[in-house]
Amino acid sequence: MSIINTFFGNNQAHNNLFPKPTANGEVSIENNILICQDYSERSIYNSLVNLDDLQYAYINLKGDGDNYLFLFDHHQNDIPVTFKGFKEVYTQLSQRFHFNNDVFFHNVHKSERYKKRIWIRKYPKNYTVLTENYTDYNAGYEIQSEPKVFLSWETTYADIQQNPHVYFETSPYNQKLLKFKYPVRIGNIILNTLHAYFDNPRTDVPVLHFYSHCYSALGTDDSYYDLKRVLLQDVFKDQTFNGYERDDQKNLIFNLNNISLSICYTYDSKWQFDAGNTSITIKNNREYPKLLMDEAYEKDIVISNVLTLQGDFNCPKDYMRNARITYRPNAITAAFQATTIIWTDTANNKIGCSAKGYAQTFDIAEIDSFSIRNILPARGRGGSELYIITTDKTYHSVLRGVCKAFDNYVENIEQLTGKKVTFEKEYYDC
Repeated sequence: MSIINTFFGNNQAHNNLFPKPTANGEVSIENNILICQDYSERSIYNSLVNLDDLQYAYINLKGDGDNYLFLFDHHQNDIPVTFKGFKEVYTQLSQRFHFNNDVFFHNVHKSERYKKRIWIRKYPKNYTVLTENYTDYNAGYEIQSEPKVFLSWETTYADIQQNPHVYFETSPYNQKLLKFKYPVRIGNIILNTLHAYFDNPRTDVPVLHFYSHCYSALGTDDSYYDLKRVLLQDVFKDQTFNGYERDDQKNLIFNLNNISLSICYTYDSKWQFDAGNTSITIKNNREYPKLLMDEAYEKDIVISNVLTLQGDFNCPKDYMRNARITYRPNAITAAFQATTIIWTDTANNKIGCSAKGYAQTFDIAEIDSFSIRNILPARGRGGSELYIITTDKTYHSVLRGVCKAFDNYVENIEQLTGKKVTFEKEYYDC
């Protein structure tokens, strides 16, 4: 009798297929949610799996009898096969999703390491490679509405969210996503779905991160080779790419005038799973120096009092996400050259911090206090950060240095700014 016949046959034979249940945990299904409860002290296998979002399933044997049903619903979930209720849950899942029971039951009692996919959700092909000869990869992307709308890579968050052809959803990871109501053309590739992460505090900058998951008709790496072929033909002859092609993963990155477009396909390996799609990631790495200029404050700045810091310090530079970050004011550079400083400007009611060409300024009224966090050297070299805490309890990193770099300046900062300085809990840089 085959495993399939046994699985759906008499109850006793059916029971013998499964490992003996233990009291270490329990698994059940309620309202289309698989609930895994781990009764151990650490409870590391507690999970809730949304079965409507299930993407693929594996038998996952980690060795020494640690055997699991691995379920991916945009989150990784290892379900121990020895938990109470597993037999009933697996039977229900297999009947609904048509798991490969031969693979599962031939291996579920083994003790050596083993991992094999037993089911994957099938998607229709969702991209098209055109035979036209578009050469506008560097310029932007085209919404396939009627009429079509071409948008530059320079289009800001503020502008794109006003476009009638977009809408918003929340991702399974609780991220705000912008989505397009129509397919989108990038060069000679049409993507049925293209999303953008919409989590940037700044809305006056170009959208920084788009992505898409491309499925071939068979859900294989055909998608990777289709995309690779057209990109090598259209882009590589004029631009550059780098990356790698290994047995466990293939990843190529193309430079579109500092717009990074990557394609990546991941295969089964010891630590990774084959999701059946090629991910396209598009990141805007272009520089926009005008965003670093604060011309109004440059004209009005008055340096009232200053604290100079001796040592190697840095100021955060991610101005594309932080509107407070600007170039170091010319008046600061003229007076103090490259010295790291904290200054007060009583004429404009401001406090500023600057190091290595960059600066941040705050209204005195919005500052609640300063805080220092020391990261102790361990595997990593550690470090220290100085924060300004605003009245809304937000922490703003303003300067960074080596571990303990700010400890000797506590009284000086308090005297200069009139604000209290506290310490965060230390931890090791592991």
